[in-house]
Amino acid sequence: MKKTIIFTIFVLAFAFTAQTYSQGYDFDLNDLDGNSVKLSELTKTGPVFVQFWATWCVPCKEEMKVLNELWNKYKDSGFVFVAISIDDQKSLSKVKPYIESKSYKFPVLYDTDKNVFSSFGGQDPPFSVFVDRNGSIFKTYSGYMQGDDAKLDKEIKEALAIGKK
Repeated sequence: MKKTIIFTIFVLAFAFTAQTYSQGYDFDLNDLDGNSVKLSELTKTGPVFVQFWATWCVPCKEEMKVLNELWNKYKDSGFVFVAISIDDQKSLSKVKPYIESKSYKFPVLYDTDKNVFSSFGGQDPPFSVFVDRNGSIFKTYSGYMQGDDAKLDKEIKEALAIGKK
């Protein structure tokens, strides 16, 4: 029984890490100005860090500050950061004013029905996925704690192959 459980966990872990666009991970969502944005287009620039957040989520906002700094640091190297709001119709009107009040310039998209969030396996925000240039998910993150910025910085460098000989 124990071997069966371990084998099942291994198979599920492998299946999750090997998922790509062809398995439904590409998305097409609207940004704050109503423009269509596709994940497959974003990955043409480089690895994409997708953060699912909501205006009522305090840890999301803390993580967003860090991701904004990292995006500014690495965007010219090909790092792409996109924040996807999962706010519902009640709080949706707060998204654009919040982003503008912080002067964030990275792409912000709407997923009001949470279909994309669910397709990536999101349970609670903040939830993030790191997608490589081929559309494969190579890392997922649940929650955010102070100090995660160093880990994120290291993983972005690895994704961009910065510092490797």
